[in-house]
Amino acid sequence: MVVQRDNNNRATVQIAGSYAQLLDAVEARAVARASGQGTTTGWTSLQTNPVNGQFSGTLPVSGGWYSIEVRGLRNGQTVATDAVARFGVGEVFAILGHSNAQGSSCVIGGTDYCPTIDGAVDDRVTVVPVDQSTPEFRAYEQTASTTYLPGLVFGQLATYSGLSPFARFCWLWGRMGDLLVQRINVPVLIYNGGFGGTNMEQNYKAAYDIPFSHGFVNYSIRMPYANIRNIMNMYVPATGLRSVLIHHGENDRGNATDDIRTQYYGVIDKVRQESSKPNLPMLIAISSYANGRFDNVRSAQTQVLSRTNYNVFQGPDLDNMTDRPDGIHYSPNGQRAVAQLWSDAISDDFFRNSQPYLAEQQPLISVACATGNQVQITLPASATYTWNTGSSDQSLTVGAGTYSARLRSAQNKITFPPAITVPSEIRPADPTISVQGPAQFCLPGNTILTSSYAGSGSNVWNTGVNTNSLSINGSGLYSVQAKGAAYGCLSNPASLSISPAGSDLSISMAVSRRTLLVGDTATFTLTVRNEGACQVRSATIADRLPANLVAVSSPTMQLSNGMVLGTLATLAPGQSSSFRYVARMQAAGVYQNAAEIMTQDGPDPDSQPGSGTDDGQDDEAHVDLRATSIDSNNATFASPNPNQVPLPAVQGNQPTPDPNKADLSLTMQVDRRAAVIGQLVSVSLTVSNLGGQTVGQAVVLNQLPSGLTFVSSSDFTATGNGTLLSASVNSLQAGSRATVSFVARTTATGTLTNMAQINSSTQPDPDSTPGNGYTNGEDDTAQLDLRVTGLSGGRQGAVSRK
Repeated sequence: MVVQRDNNNRATVQIAGSYAQLLDAVEARAVARASGQGTTTGWTSLQTNPVNGQFSGTLPVSGGWYSIEVRGLRNGQTVATDAVARFGVGEVFAILGHSNAQGSSCVIGGTDYCPTIDGAVDDRVTVVPVDQSTPEFRAYEQTASTTYLPGLVFGQLATYSGLSPFARFCWLWGRMGDLLVQRINVPVLIYNGGFGGTNMEQNYKAAYDIPFSHGFVNYSIRMPYANIRNIMNMYVPATGLRSVLIHHGENDRGNATDDIRTQYYGVIDKVRQESSKPNLPMLIAISSYANGRFDNVRSAQTQVLSRTNYNVFQGPDLDNMTDRPDGIHYSPNGQRAVAQLWSDAISDDFFRNSQPYLAEQQPLISVACATGNQVQITLPASATYTWNTGSSDQSLTVGAGTYSARLRSAQNKITFPPAITVPSEIRPADPTISVQGPAQFCLPGNTILTSSYAGSGSNVWNTGVNTNSLSINGSGLYSVQAKGAAYGCLSNPASLSISPAGSDLSISMAVSRRTLLVGDTATFTLTVRNEGACQVRSATIADRLPANLVAVSSPTMQLSNGMVLGTLATLAPGQSSSFRYVARMQAAGVYQNAAEIMTQDGPDPDSQPGSGTDDGQDDEAHVDLRATSIDSNNATFASPNPNQVPLPAVQGNQPTPDPNKADLSLTMQVDRRAAVIGQLVSVSLTVSNLGGQTVGQAVVLNQLPSGLTFVSSSDFTATGNGTLLSASVNSLQAGSRATVSFVARTTATGTLTNMAQINSSTQPDPDSTPGNGYTNGEDDTAQLDLRVTGLSGGRQGAVSRK
């Protein structure tokens, strides 16, 4: 791209872009591409603390040819870079004229004596390339709508690159560009609105909506004037402009001098008025030659140039250029000569005395977080909007991708908000919280909460901390949200309650002997372990002795009315404490002795103190032993359990049937669970609809394991080398079921696991996802094992392959 410099050889350049990670600042610099072709700048701040995924700022740059480098900083370190390889601050021109401006052939006797010369050698000669062979250009010819013109896409002027909006090949302008950039040492950008076969009269009438007839110029779309109007409305706001180069005259020879002069004035005034550039310089060529000079044309052009305070400048006098094979158009040598004349006419005096119009700042797309992993992008208010997606809405809700747009104002000025690239992560997935230390709080600083989100954004805790991990010093409800780097979109919060903690105690029991004679004694050891992270400050244990087991002595426990009691004063995390007592067996039989933790300070995460000795919790312990005698019997003596808390009823995970949904489940039956090799096995699969809606169709897949071969079925078809069976169940009404079956033959010994799943359903299922696998435990899956034996009696394992 090239933007227009001011008369101090400077431009204030807008630099904008997108980012997808946390940044503190964005900086840019211009680096001259070659020695002597510009002045390299230092790193300059474009924007500090950018938000919403895009940055924009300005950089003062002297005339020259540069690469623009941009870097993103975080905590003073460079974390992201990008660059535009070719960018220029120089001169911008727009061409208005007929075929000698647009470029033309001149075919005589079947030979073209006016082929275009080559494009620019210097890559500083720049255009917006246009390809006249495309459907877009043909649509532009028919409509003159800028919708079909290329946007701000620039390239070197090659021989056949075309010059937007209307030139098919480079013609003389590539050579003129080379000569000019070599002399002034800054890049040049050229737009070409020339239209072969036209004159100033037709430009004038098209500009002022005065009907005219022409063999191939469409007045109704305001051609040929529409080309210069579109340059001024579409491209010049973004790049600026030094001057319009007017290359007309040869086709005006049939008009009177006064008419030609009026037409020049009218077109110049209209261009300036419609583009809001009242002092736009015009460089006008003296040109009338068509097999000779026409003084009526030259006189009109001279009168326009002599008008005072009109900001017009004389271009080259082209009437001395007679190297025109058909009397009008230029041969290759003629093109080179005219290029030199134009380059000479764009003189140092012209630059000193003309005031250019500089590039305007382009508006920005605004961004806001939307639902899901999307953002809402909104264009500034304008008359019309054209997104690269094809939408004409002001706002779009989008996911990852690059989005650009054109804005057209009510005055037909077009602006190009910098494209915005939306990263793949916009609104982060909901995080989870992991805990290092106890989930109940006991000692300051020993619990760390960590968010699972480790993306390029940050975490936002309800305490105000933005780090990945949070060290807590008290109980309470803690929550965290993941914050996306680009737009600051927040995930749903993950929450964790940290409650005041007691300890996590467990108890075990051991006995010195398991088999005794009646009257013998045994030593019982009760060990309490603190498996939590908090210190125990007090706890009690109790052992209710079975009948005929009598406590004899204990150094640390209290013996009282058939019970042995212990008190624990303190127990550090990870430590254990043991209690011992001696008891005597007074009768023959089996003794089942049980003890439990009766009380402890604070709650226990996995047990309930004092709840009894028959609930399977780790705060209870059991041991059994046997006492014998000559007259042994089978009596059993067990510790009493007076305080057993009733266990809660088992609750199913099946949701309550929803009358507005279907709910499919799958079960499997076989006619035998044990078979010999070569035997036939019949397998039935039943699909049940426990919901409230009819299922139009459900497809059941059965994956045969190795060792089981499909034989026949009226319901199933086999695919995948015969190992994958598929059956359809149609019109399964609410509360009904349907069964499909097949016959298979055993071909290998071992334990075979046959698996099936509901692969698809025309209705959603509230508690399972069709087609998501065979082993996820959902109720739309089923499997059964079949044991196959052979004469050899060998066994081998085999499972279904998915």
